[in-house]
Amino acid sequence: MRPARLTLCLRIVTLLLLPATVSAQDWSQPWADPQDRPPRVDLSASGGFLVPTGWSNLVLLGSISSATGILEQVLTRDLRVEPKTEFNGAATYWRGRYGFRTQVGFSRSSLTIGGAPLGTSQSPLDGTASIGIETWLYDVGGSIGFVDYRPERMVWPYGFFGVGGVTYNPKTPVSPPLTFIEHSPTLPPNTVIVIRDSSRQFVLAVDELGVETEFAFNFGVGTDFRLPLGPGGVGLRLEISDHVAPSPLGLRIRELSAFGGLGPDDSVRFGLVHHLSATAGFVVHIGR
Repeated sequence: MRPARLTLCLRIVTLLLLPATVSAQDWSQPWADPQDRPPRVDLSASGGFLVPTGWSNLVLLGSISSATGILEQVLTRDLRVEPKTEFNGAATYWRGRYGFRTQVGFSRSSLTIGGAPLGTSQSPLDGTASIGIETWLYDVGGSIGFVDYRPERMVWPYGFFGVGGVTYNPKTPVSPPLTFIEHSPTLPPNTVIVIRDSSRQFVLAVDELGVETEFAFNFGVGTDFRLPLGPGGVGLRLEISDHVAPSPLGLRIRELSAFGGLGPDDSVRFGLVHHLSATAGFVVHIGR
């Protein structure tokens, strides 16, 4: 009977001490599983430079008149957002090495067009060389730490990726960057020119640019230089990234048939626009 009572007393003592043992667990011990660590959050605010690539390339549609030898051309010229300062904010929810991240960036710059083609002085931007434009970049995605997380770790390198969008907001609507010019062709000596008697006519359509939003994919790498403080920490954050989105500018071409009808609609897309970003700022870590 006494052994049974002794066993019962030991079980009661064990149950009473178990919560205290669990609450006193030290997460910094090397045998603690990193995946079992409590979740943590970091918040950052950064500034730097945003360098977008061009929106369009040179497109030439031309014919040489058999009567005058004049070269008739239609040109779309280089349209691009100038590099400028960017401000960025991000929040990441972490479990171990893996996190869920959302961020938004903003830049105020100018939309400019390439130099005027030979023989013309008219600008497709209604006589102005550039106009102001705001660029918003936003996304949600994942983050992956390159090393196992520990509360006492002072350098935390990571990579990230996500999907979202890029929104361009020009101060005024932008006319299509088309230029019609006529001048004698400049050709190398001894050039053979073949002229077709039958001419082909086309209808060109380019939408006026206003507030434009394009789907974007982003990726990048960064690192935090942390100073652990109590249940969290503060630090310096450095990041480089790229938002990749389709060009907001598109050119549609339709041929006029000899019977007055319209041919198939052919689209000229100007490829992808890269938004290269390099930022530095402060980060606050909440949780261990």
